[in-house]
Amino acid sequence: MEVQAQEEVRELVDFSPEGFLVTSFFLDVDATEFPSPDILQSSFNSLIHDAESSRKHIEDGLSHQAMESLRGDLEKIREFFGDGEIDRHDTKGIAFFSCSAQNYWQVVRTTTPLENRVEFGARPVVAPLAAFLSHTKPTAILLTDRKIARILTISHGEVKEWTEFEDWGPSLSSQGGWSQMRYQRRVDHFAKHHIDRATELLLKLLQHYPFDWLILGAEVQSQHEVEESLHPYVKDRLIGRISVRIDADVAEVVQLATELREEVENKHIDTLIEQVQEYAGAGGRGTIGLDPTIKALNEQKIHILMVQENFTAPGAVCENCSMLMTEQSSTCPACGGAAKPVDDIVGHAIQKAYELGSAVEVATEVDKLEPVQCIAATLYY
Repeated sequence: MEVQAQEEVRELVDFSPEGFLVTSFFLDVDATEFPSPDILQSSFNSLIHDAESSRKHIEDGLSHQAMESLRGDLEKIREFFGDGEIDRHDTKGIAFFSCSAQNYWQVVRTTTPLENRVEFGARPVVAPLAAFLSHTKPTAILLTDRKIARILTISHGEVKEWTEFEDWGPSLSSQGGWSQMRYQRRVDHFAKHHIDRATELLLKLLQHYPFDWLILGAEVQSQHEVEESLHPYVKDRLIGRISVRIDADVAEVVQLATELREEVENKHIDTLIEQVQEYAGAGGRGTIGLDPTIKALNEQKIHILMVQENFTAPGAVCENCSMLMTEQSSTCPACGGAAKPVDDIVGHAIQKAYELGSAVEVATEVDKLEPVQCIAATLYY
């Protein structure tokens, strides 16, 4: 599976099979960390052993079918790994989500390393993918002049060129006066038709292959026409422009687009920090720090959750109403139900944010979110 955008993440966390558990299995396959197949195999074997131990520990109270489902999950993961289907050239981590009883099986390959981890729960656990998803937003690239157009996408390390076409258009007349003006109008008419066709295809791509960001590469004289032709749904995703030849190699286009994405991502985080600092306060539309952010998350108010990479804090989760707490209490203050202490409430916060449809931004630059105490949020209201 290729997780493309927020919609696909929501599809993952929305899967909740009644009466069965979902296996979430995260494996680090980074070739720099595990240079040989034998070393990687040893790491996989260790994680599978831990998974089997955890499975046996939780099987009490499960139905026979639920127990068999978990065993089937781990067997399918073994088969996948044993088949040698892992191309580690661009893949540094793999996440498996499985519920054998429901024939549910999803594999997500990441371009960033993952920490080895296994979870059995009511839903797929996607929090470990947060940094990867935050910094690899699916991006479309439209390259066009007044006759030729190309559309490419970058989605979590995978590059696709969807279409390339050339529209016929009249050549300019060498005559002057009215004849020259008529030819110029014809050239302009065909150029507009070509640009409209390109942006229409871009809209269709968005509908069937969602992307979060858009980058344009157009002749200077065509830039305004291209932007005017974009559908509002597409135009809202525009983050900038690159200067590149229409016939440039895909590698050159991707390199320029990646540099722009990184620049925009850094500015995006900076902008969010400024916004949350402005919004925070009594009755404001922002939170700074763990306690107010968890409170807002429990109240389902969060629009964008911001977290510093590797930031953790202890807490508790209510086993009845799923309320998150920043203290390791054994009783939920909301419903009085039993609460389970956890070592990292931040991971649970990220998971809950995804389940509620909130956006999650992970700052990977060291101390980037220190001004907002490593965790903050903008609110809907």
